[in-house]
Amino acid sequence: MSIECVEFNVLIKQDEIPTKTNGLILPEDMVEKKKHAQTIGTMVQASPLAFNYADWPEGARKPEVGDRVIFARHAGTLVSDPDGNEYRAVKDKDIVAVIR
Repeated sequence: MSIECVEFNVLIKQDEIPTKTNGLILPEDMVEKKKHAQTIGTMVQASPLAFNYADWPEGARKPEVGDRVIFARHAGTLVSDPDGNEYRAVKDKDIVAVIR
């Protein structure tokens, strides 16, 4: 992967957005809107500075690469790598939950 997170950012591979509903093909702009509003995905990369807060609770597990996470709606920005794979780059504080 040629995208590398810096500062307090993480890279998330969002869950796929369905292009059909009840057998009807959704218009491209509707799929694009749903993509921007998506809030669930898998964390695929994290900057070395991500989740390094001075007040992180002792014994609490920090989110890790590979975790399924829920993040704030409309957070971050959509980015693509040279192969056309799309990701969402968000601040570590925009991760609101880990799905276990």
